[in-house]
Amino acid sequence: MPRTLTDGIQWIQGCIPRPGLTADYVADPPDWYEPDREVHTCQNAYLVTGDRTLLFDTLSPANRDHVLAELDHALGGRDLDYLVVSHPEAPHAGNAFAILDAHPEATLVAPAHGNEHELYHLGDADRVAPGDTIDLGGKRVEFLQPLFLDHAMHIWLRETTTGTFFPVDWLGFPHMAGECLTVVEELDHEVTVDQLLAFHGRVFFWYQYADVAKTNGVVEELADRHAEDIVAPAHGLPITVDADRFIRRMATVVEHVNERGRLDVFG
Repeated sequence: MPRTLTDGIQWIQGCIPRPGLTADYVADPPDWYEPDREVHTCQNAYLVTGDRTLLFDTLSPANRDHVLAELDHALGGRDLDYLVVSHPEAPHAGNAFAILDAHPEATLVAPAHGNEHELYHLGDADRVAPGDTIDLGGKRVEFLQPLFLDHAMHIWLRETTTGTFFPVDWLGFPHMAGECLTVVEELDHEVTVDQLLAFHGRVFFWYQYADVAKTNGVVEELADRHAEDIVAPAHGLPITVDADRFIRRMATVVEHVNERGRLDVFG
């Protein structure tokens, strides 16, 4: 079942078990990891509903039946008006064709910058750039410049009436079985730097080449800008209170990757 994240925004999640952790990680586990529970990485899509509806991202083809069923449930018999893909990778655009087949009335929307990616047929999409908006009637989404990205063709999103920020891959982290569709504030533990590193040390390995002071200046800017927002990442659990405190932990993540290089806890 989709979960209502806030007024007019529903969260669709697909989780993937990750049993293959490195021996070093299992031998000296951080506080967030429990050896007797399964580790999950997740993919999230979000349905924004006003007078019109917009789905942000699609989950991967492995979750095709799941996302189609969850989307139909979330729509409750309504049409899908817009399908927005943040960037052309499987967890974000891999079900675009299937969703458009099921909802041919929907307009496909993709980032304006970057090269066309024929695999996901984004050449037929309406193109949006940072600063562009879509008025859904009672809800309004604004497209943002992605400041931390893993693909040249990439867009972030913010729903302006609820103050919900969608940073796509940034702020991702794994969670334990039983924590699916749980917001960060409902966990019985803090999301630690180690937990954030388990994702960022692999996906954002370019931190090792970054200017730490400049990069963490951007982290501080984002913490200030989105302090009051709900933060809804594509590969982590949403944060609904004290977003600025959570975002500031990323400064330590940047420093760790910069010092140690690429980190991958999954074998």
